[in-house]
Amino acid sequence: MKTTLFSREVGYGKEDVAELETASVKVQLIYDKTLFMLHSHLPASLWNASFGVPYSIISSLYKGNGDGGTVFQKWIQGPSGWKCIGCERHCLEQGEAEREADLSDQPRTYTFHNGRRQSLILQAVIWALFEKTLMLHPFLGGDTFLDCDDLETISAYFVPTYVNDVRFQELDKPCKAYTDTNVRVFQEWIAAPDLVLQWDGGLTEGRWMTGVYVNEAKFAGLGPYLKDAAGKRTYMEAYVQ
Repeated sequence: MKTTLFSREVGYGKEDVAELETASVKVQLIYDKTLFMLHSHLPASLWNASFGVPYSIISSLYKGNGDGGTVFQKWIQGPSGWKCIGCERHCLEQGEAEREADLSDQPRTYTFHNGRRQSLILQAVIWALFEKTLMLHPFLGGDTFLDCDDLETISAYFVPTYVNDVRFQELDKPCKAYTDTNVRVFQEWIAAPDLVLQWDGGLTEGRWMTGVYVNEAKFAGLGPYLKDAAGKRTYMEAYVQ
């Protein structure tokens, strides 16, 4: 079923907004604790090969701050409810030479990060921890990295994500392959509502995605957008019905 809009405004029910407000913060806290755990235990060489961003930079990607912008979580209202498929936050990492010396008279260099690659890795790690915790929970007792609240949040809002597609082939489930970020990650395909936007004399069709802004572990608003077949986004404004 397609939803047709005649303006760049999309309505959300009060219950949906309340659920996203609570769920987005819970998801963010799981991102943060998992990232901190990985940084504490991974050798520097493996961290750099996997994440490719210093912890001081990537941790701010997910925590957010008032000056640098907010985290942008990507949600889909699928057949089984709201699901978070990842998050983004754009930032610039100053070049190493500029950090180590005062080179104010020379052009500065920066590396752009959007957090997409790191988000996919975190999704895969969190899902692996979730499955292993469920399997070994009778033997681990209460001494687990993911507590009961975390397990409930992951079960309700995260999407199965792996570093290969073997599990999806076994279950005969569709998945999306992300191979353009120097890592191979496969995530279960979640059907998003079809949306047609007719405005300014034009017509755009695509999938109805819901962005959720989170800043310093606090809900900071909704940012819905239409994503067409080529991946282009048309951002819209949300209102509460």
